[in-house]
Amino acid sequence: MHCCVFPHTNNPAPIFGFDVIAGENKITGCFVDYSPTSNKNHPMCEWFADEVAKLDWHKKRPLPEWAQRIFSPSMVAAGNVRDERELAQIRELAENCVYNYTETVLETAGQCENNAEQQNYYAQNQKLNPHTPKVMTSLGLNEEDVRVFIQDCLFPEIR
Repeated sequence: MHCCVFPHTNNPAPIFGFDVIAGENKITGCFVDYSPTSNKNHPMCEWFADEVAKLDWHKKRPLPEWAQRIFSPSMVAAGNVRDERELAQIRELAENCVYNYTETVLETAGQCENNAEQQNYYAQNQKLNPHTPKVMTSLGLNEEDVRVFIQDCLFPEIR
């Protein structure tokens, strides 16, 4: 599952991202973040850091350079999740993040002129993830369709 929510370009709010990669018996990767754009100290980023600090488990997963450039220091990057308690915490965190994001994102609308450059930077770095095309081609999609999907649908850039 992949979910990314971008604020309007006149809003310095973070980008909400939630990804889950799962097999039959475990979650092999789970990523949750409020990725900062033009305001690294945005109140939503501070809220997210406080929520993550409440988690009582931490399975750190090293992040590649492209990810370190765009994700917040509070990003949840968990791997090998099998425990029901850990899974419940991920689900609860994701639900709280979606609710908080949709309820508060408009509070800072109009507080910047144009955030498109920062949003494009996020999209450009996400496109560097080598795992996305590998997973899609392993599902039987042809490479050109995968390339177009990643470039134009999954992480389109604002022109």
